[in-house]
Amino acid sequence: MKPGIKTGWILPLTALILAAFACTWADIVPPAAPEIEPSPLPTFAIPTLTPVPTETPLPTPTSTPDVPIAIPKALGVNCRFGPGQEWEVVNSIPEGTSIEIKGRTIDTSWWYVRDPLQISESFCWVAYEAVETAGNLNTVPIVEPPPATVMDATVDTVLVTFSACGGSNQVGLTGSITANGPVTVTYHWEVSGVTQETTPDSTLKFDRTGKETATATISLSECGEYTAILRVTEPKEVIAQKVFSLQSP
Repeated sequence: MKPGIKTGWILPLTALILAAFACTWADIVPPAAPEIEPSPLPTFAIPTLTPVPTETPLPTPTSTPDVPIAIPKALGVNCRFGPGQEWEVVNSIPEGTSIEIKGRTIDTSWWYVRDPLQISESFCWVAYEAVETAGNLNTVPIVEPPPATVMDATVDTVLVTFSACGGSNQVGLTGSITANGPVTVTYHWEVSGVTQETTPDSTLKFDRTGKETATATISLSECGEYTAILRVTEPKEVIAQKVFSLQSP
């Protein structure tokens, strides 16, 4: 150490300085960090996609038929001789077939139509609920149902109970009459041959289309060849006949 410099005061001074710092360091509080408000994110305009226009089909024009028509709804529709299920079926009209309407019942429950399955002009009836319709139905006139009639007659059996030539021989006659609807039929039997016999008139009432049985029993005495005739007189004349013999077995 250089002569003339006194060092005894350095240590106390250093201790004093350190003590002063120790007392005030704890009081020094760092300032709070400033609040930084976030900058708003930039906005970008999202382009709107314009839909590509699609072609709109035009409505299918529906043409109004020149005349009122009916079209079967399902597999086929029975076309009957008269307006009701009690009438004979004339034809079955296939599905999708256009039928010209010519008339109707007073309550419009049946349509009177031209039969498309006949070559010649022919008409029949279809039920209202069995068909779709088109055209101006206000022009359709009311048509009176036709009268039912006899379609056929047959002589089915002639049963002879033989006793003796010149005796009383019983002959049982059985035939069939077919009508196409509700009707009352008048008929009688005739037997012609060696002798002539005719039965009184009888009637058969038909509630619906179908076949009914016509019978009679007569007595013949003379042996020989005969013809049994079933004659329908009302509503129209229809004749059926069958040849038989009366002789000893």
